[in-house]
Amino acid sequence: MPESHKRVLIVDDEYYLGQMLAQALLQEKIEAMAVTDIDSAISWLERKKFDLIVSDVYLPGKTGMDLFNYVTAHNIEVPFIFMTGNPNLEMAIDFLTRGGYDYILKPFMIPEFIHKVKSVIKTHSLRKKEKKLVKDLRQLLASRLSELRIFQDVIESTDDGVLVTDVEGTIVKVNAGFEKITGLSSVQLLQQHLDVLRQTVLPGLDFKTILQELEANKTWNGELVGGRNHQDTWYVSITFSPVQNEESQIFAYAGIFKDVTEQREVEQALISSLQKMNLAQEAIIFGLANLAEQRDNITGFHLERIRAYCKALAEALYERHIYPHMVNAEFINMLYRTAPLHDIGKVGIPDYILLKKGRLSPAEFEIIKSHTTIGYNTLNSIRKQYGDMQFLKMGIEITYCHHERWDGNGYPRGLKGKQIPLSAQILAIADVYDALTTYRSYKSAFGHREAIEIMKKERGKHFSPKIFDVFLKIADRFDQIRMGFVESVPAVELNLPVPVEY
Repeated sequence: MPESHKRVLIVDDEYYLGQMLAQALLQEKIEAMAVTDIDSAISWLERKKFDLIVSDVYLPGKTGMDLFNYVTAHNIEVPFIFMTGNPNLEMAIDFLTRGGYDYILKPFMIPEFIHKVKSVIKTHSLRKKEKKLVKDLRQLLASRLSELRIFQDVIESTDDGVLVTDVEGTIVKVNAGFEKITGLSSVQLLQQHLDVLRQTVLPGLDFKTILQELEANKTWNGELVGGRNHQDTWYVSITFSPVQNEESQIFAYAGIFKDVTEQREVEQALISSLQKMNLAQEAIIFGLANLAEQRDNITGFHLERIRAYCKALAEALYERHIYPHMVNAEFINMLYRTAPLHDIGKVGIPDYILLKKGRLSPAEFEIIKSHTTIGYNTLNSIRKQYGDMQFLKMGIEITYCHHERWDGNGYPRGLKGKQIPLSAQILAIADVYDALTTYRSYKSAFGHREAIEIMKKERGKHFSPKIFDVFLKIADRFDQIRMGFVESVPAVELNLPVPVEY
């Protein structure tokens, strides 16, 4: 039933009086059912809900008191008014003490009746709301007390440190976990300002900074390094949050202090181990690559230059936000470490071809080209045995694809454009620049500017236009790297044309 729609049950053996009262209430937009006996009234109560029962006391057969007894016995929550012309004091006391609302003495005026009905309905509605409010408050209080007990149990049982301050930063609560991880007792801490921790175990803890962060972001997270007993270094992860009342007013701050010293020590040991492993890994890679280079007439610092060129060009791409989804610090570092592997496949090329002075025959050049597939097969067999490590993945890309060309005329697979891995696109520019600017058994060294002019003709053919344009912008950096690795040049140089394969 909508809250605005009210319904009244009228019980009176005078049929016309009941109908008149029902009609008067209807004009006030109050629905009314008028019956002349108790059984009919009970029948209506079984079918509908009412906001008020108005019954005559004296009825044929059963009385109004019998109806009241039925209502109370069946826990029907509805206010009850008696109408009577012969009030009985004893009955009235019994009626009112058992929950009856009021009496209307006959005879009465219709406006008086309507006023009484509206007043009782309104009063009962307010009492219901008040009763519900009291019930809700009791439930809320019981819930809060239960939560408080649970919260207290959690605070005391957790190994993490829990600290509570008032809004001024005065410590009002610490748990046993906090005492354990700080080495400070509650006697030393309670009623002290939070700054006592800065003076003892956590020099980096600043309440003003925490408060500013809490006002801006509703929470403060940090990790600090401190010292327990003025000697033990410890790491603690801290989270501070405001505590609010029902009106969302902050009345305290709660801090969770988690000792992460052991975790950080394990992490540092792991980092140290990984660094050592990476150094060993890099030494092995460089040694393998250098082994291949020793069989060639490429002298001295070729591998160091190649990796330095690649690093410089990759950093320039990163700074200009070119290929941002690929070029990051990890990519640059991995490229620097794996670039020396590019010609590792030359270990499988016969000496009479690898060390030949002068031009290669077409058949010999086909054999030279196979160093890319030899290198690929070598590294891929390692990958199958040890898994997809990132340095092997990039090493395979570089070894297999550094002689592919942007226009698709490279080898071994004739990849074109973006089909060529980015690492190989970068290395191709570095490798050609180094080949042009250093002495080889079949050619003399070109100067920096001459090499740049030759390479410009290969933009969009051999090299990616986008990457080559960046190379041109940092070409002086390549020259600086080249000059940093000085090599002795044979007294007699052959001034031969640049071979197709560089």
